[in-house]
Amino acid sequence: MTKQFFGIIAFCTLLSSYVFSQQKTAGVIYYDQVIDLKSMAGGQQQGAGGNGGEVRVMTFGGLNGSAMPEKITNKFEIAFNPTGAKFQKSVAEDITAPAGGEGSGGGMRMMMRFGGSDRELYFNANDKVIESFELNSEEVLLESVLGSGSKEAELSTETKKISGFDCKKAVVSGRNGSQTIIWYTTDLALKASPMANFWIAGVVLGIETDRMKFYATSIEFTKIKDSEVAAPKKGKTITQEEYQKAMEEMRAKFRNGGGERQIRIQK
Repeated sequence: MTKQFFGIIAFCTLLSSYVFSQQKTAGVIYYDQVIDLKSMAGGQQQGAGGNGGEVRVMTFGGLNGSAMPEKITNKFEIAFNPTGAKFQKSVAEDITAPAGGEGSGGGMRMMMRFGGSDRELYFNANDKVIESFELNSEEVLLESVLGSGSKEAELSTETKKISGFDCKKAVVSGRNGSQTIIWYTTDLALKASPMANFWIAGVVLGIETDRMKFYATSIEFTKIKDSEVAAPKKGKTITQEEYQKAMEEMRAKFRNGGGERQIRIQK
């Protein structure tokens, strides 16, 4: 009787461990991206995509003496299962301005320029990334390679725990001397990154520059259908060369004063 009892307990324990391990192969990773507007004023920041939709923020100073907004917070998520993963924005921008202060009561006007709409990224096992987004009012599909911007990354022995997972550190140096810090874990059954250019191994749970922080806030293990992470079949497939040409044309248009998106923030 005792042996049977302990046998049942052992079986239940193994079954629970198996079920839990199976659950860890599918779920949703939630991220917060915080952009420092003051650091970005008059500059450029890579967006959250494989090639990164260029974002230019130009501020014209506070109206009626109001203070400049400090940050924009975006929320993203990566859904995954054994067949692949999908990255997308989950919540629109939350623009935060400092409360009170001298001259408060007026508005702050900003000019924000975007080189492309919000993107969806699809990852698969062979390190290919399919980006789905709108370009010049047309749905397009762009293929890139996961981690294409991290070939010269410097690996570190430093670690950090993010959302309960041990992450390793890597530092990627840009052509202009800028540095991007990547925190990645290989303890999850997927290959993905919120910014597909920046990737070393496993899944990236943290990205940090002097202007932006992009960290996983929680992970929910749940069933994800294959259709939820499958790359779309509709859309015009474009090459990297065609994409770069379109971006140059868009930047030229911006320089000539076209294509702005204006946002007024009332305090």
